[in-house]
Amino acid sequence: MATNSNAAADMSGGPNIPNRTRFADLVKNEDEAIFDLQKDLGDLEARKAKVSKLGEADAEEYKRLSELKALSDGPASHWIKFDPLFVALREALGRADGNLAVVRVFHANGALGFDPAPDDDDENNRQIVRVSLLYGMLASGKAALPPVVAAKDRTLPMLKHPNWNKFLGSFYATLGRISGQMGLAQKVLSIIINDLRINSRQVAEVYASQFAEVMNVLIDKGVDQDDSQLKPVVQQVLDRTSEFGKGGGEDTPLHEIAIDLPDLNAWVDTNILAENVYLMGPMIFASMFEELKAFQVVDKLVELSQRGQISLTKGKAGTQLYEYWRQAPNRMSEVERQTFYAMTLGMPTGQPSAQVNGEFQDLWIRFVSSVSSLVRENRVDQLIRSSLPVAINQQQVKKSARDLLSNMSLYGYGMAYYAAIDLQKQINEMISLLSDPEIRGNFGARDMWGVIDQIAQVELGGARNSSKYRTLATSGAIITRWLGDNIPRLSDPTLPALDLKDVENPPARRIGQSATSNPTDYDLVNACELWLADSAMDDTRIEEFSQPRESPAQPSRPIQMPSIARDLLEGTGLGLGMGHQPAANGYAHSPYAGY
Repeated sequence: MATNSNAAADMSGGPNIPNRTRFADLVKNEDEAIFDLQKDLGDLEARKAKVSKLGEADAEEYKRLSELKALSDGPASHWIKFDPLFVALREALGRADGNLAVVRVFHANGALGFDPAPDDDDENNRQIVRVSLLYGMLASGKAALPPVVAAKDRTLPMLKHPNWNKFLGSFYATLGRISGQMGLAQKVLSIIINDLRINSRQVAEVYASQFAEVMNVLIDKGVDQDDSQLKPVVQQVLDRTSEFGKGGGEDTPLHEIAIDLPDLNAWVDTNILAENVYLMGPMIFASMFEELKAFQVVDKLVELSQRGQISLTKGKAGTQLYEYWRQAPNRMSEVERQTFYAMTLGMPTGQPSAQVNGEFQDLWIRFVSSVSSLVRENRVDQLIRSSLPVAINQQQVKKSARDLLSNMSLYGYGMAYYAAIDLQKQINEMISLLSDPEIRGNFGARDMWGVIDQIAQVELGGARNSSKYRTLATSGAIITRWLGDNIPRLSDPTLPALDLKDVENPPARRIGQSATSNPTDYDLVNACELWLADSAMDDTRIEEFSQPRESPAQPSRPIQMPSIARDLLEGTGLGLGMGHQPAANGYAHSPYAGY
């Protein structure tokens, strides 16, 4: 693209366009087009894997998308773009139809350029104004767009598609609308650019759609390019057409104000903190280790080592046991751990004055059951009725997820996060110690679970079902991680809670990732089913818990309780359990019952 001076031009000359002007919606629409290409191709590949042969229409679409994908994977080029609007506009401007001069336009990261480049800056600026205005007006007018197809070294619109002639009609109509308005358009774009704060890289970011909106209003009102009040008029229109100015100003006539209410769920990220959700994973993990008596087992190992009742040579195992014993004063006691389980997971343990999360277990099992019911119903629908489940079930899953997320975020404040990190560190130390070959050899165990079972059976009054609790621990870690990773998705009412195609055809996992660190929708469903199976939940109870209910009344953040009320509660012996008592919170119906 030809360069031009940054010196301000007067209103009688060309627009003051900086050396690098970037139209942000060109980049945004290009990125969205590439994403849609990859998604559509992935859907067709999944369908192709399930059927012996694609239908004729699907086969043609698969061929088109595959050729485009090959272009996107090849060498980068200004002429390889996938945004249907830009590709169609580029083709229309490059047509030698006798009515228009041929213009070969491209863009590099939103900066418009021409081949060959115009001889002078003024002509270059005029072309930028014209092309960006056409693009913005065609976008706001929702012009029909033909699909993009791959050529040898570029992309083209599908000229045989019915939308191509429709697009040409919109193109020439828009040309007629802006005919004679180029002087006004140059000044308007100059005002918009000069009103921007150019970033440190000296790149002015403009939206072609906003430029077009302003021009449409000015053309409709008959504003002249020589109007002495052009700049304040443009600024006023910008304020009214900007994202946060849709409501109109004080002087805006009521009939020009559109009804455009905000999506309150878009602000949910201020109420739900991902860190507070993530910490529940280590808490569940630690509580399962507690039920396995793993903490007591390690304490007993230290005691046996002190007494010299296990034979350990000088080496790693002995050092680990000694370090574990020496750090004992810095670790949480059993009562302190149980108190955190009560505060975060609602388990009926810990100190009497602890603030018990009485809603957690009910909300947890409702979410797990709703995920299981959605997938089961989808499979029945595929066999009997249709290929898609009832849409409301997706919303039921999202509601149960949002209720659970709000609860986890609320009870994750304070020291809970740091306690979770501390417990995670201690669990990793315990796993390393119990997995040591010398420790395992002393008890004739093949793995750490054998060590736990041996010591719990002989020294601690009986072993627990290690298979059950380690499955619950891993499943809980996967579920909490998935919830924390998908907060934006669960807060958007237009998006499905689960991508059932990914559940049916799990995507390949990247190297270095695991189900507990980067869970997919398939991992979530699998974890929920395992949780229900190891909790011995029958189908009737799963169906019962999956039914929607009114969300519990809970604030988005902790509310300070007045000291007088706190003193009264403690005086009655109720503590700070938020009015919930363990016996009245459905623990008999929770997967924790009987631990």
